[in-house]
Amino acid sequence: MQTAGFSTILCPVDFSELSAQALRHAAALAKCGESRIVAAYANWFEAPPYFTEGRLAELQRQFRESMGEAEHSLKDFVHSTLGDGAAVVETRVVDGLPVDAIKDLTESTHADLVVMGTHGRSGFNHWMLGSVTERILRESPVPLLTVRGTPAGPIRRILCPIDGADVSRHAFRLAAGLGACFDATVTALYVNEGGPDQAPPDICDWIPAEERQRCRVRELVRHGDPAEEIIALASQEGCDLIVLGAPRRRFFEGMVLGTTTLRAVRHAPCPVLTVSGPRKVAHA
Repeated sequence: MQTAGFSTILCPVDFSELSAQALRHAAALAKCGESRIVAAYANWFEAPPYFTEGRLAELQRQFRESMGEAEHSLKDFVHSTLGDGAAVVETRVVDGLPVDAIKDLTESTHADLVVMGTHGRSGFNHWMLGSVTERILRESPVPLLTVRGTPAGPIRRILCPIDGADVSRHAFRLAAGLGACFDATVTALYVNEGGPDQAPPDICDWIPAEERQRCRVRELVRHGDPAEEIIALASQEGCDLIVLGAPRRRFFEGMVLGTTTLRAVRHAPCPVLTVSGPRKVAHA
């Protein structure tokens, strides 16, 4: 079974209560593998092209001061959020736009999980994600946990949609590992979209026999729209976490996600951990 332990968890923050919730979730997940946590804040500076040399020097001085203030604020934020647990959290204040900073930090810290709070906003009669979160969701090379205003509590019910694809297998193995860590029940949900009835994938061979006893897994089959069934079941059963395989495909110069992934992340009543490929070997 794929271990639930992450080597390094990157948690970008913006000092909001939502990012505090994300940091608490990161701390909870870190206990599965005594992970290193890096809390980061991106502070962007770009001088207007029409500034004189003297005004530019003053602006740069002010920016350096703001970076120092941000470092103190970040340490205070982590301590007020995690209390004694803040001692094991590294803090980083970087100069850069949020998306670029998160991607660069993911690589430089060798993070194998990113945890982010996301501010939902309404538009076109459905919930959208914040623009930063949506780009990281499409572009992150590692799993991403999105948190939207959900208090961090014990993880007792994990929902993992399955469809037999490789990315679904990777997600399920991670969900099973988390289930073993938190002593949680993992529900493997297969949704038949209305075609001829098909048997759900045989997940018995997805977990080595010697590991199956470490987690509680139940299988459930529903019929209908996958995103709607995922959201409905998570709401009905009070799930604490959804672990979702998120296949990507290239479109022109970027990557796009399927509508099921986006709808589930946007509407989910609990945090969603998206997995786009096999877990990479952690760096020492």
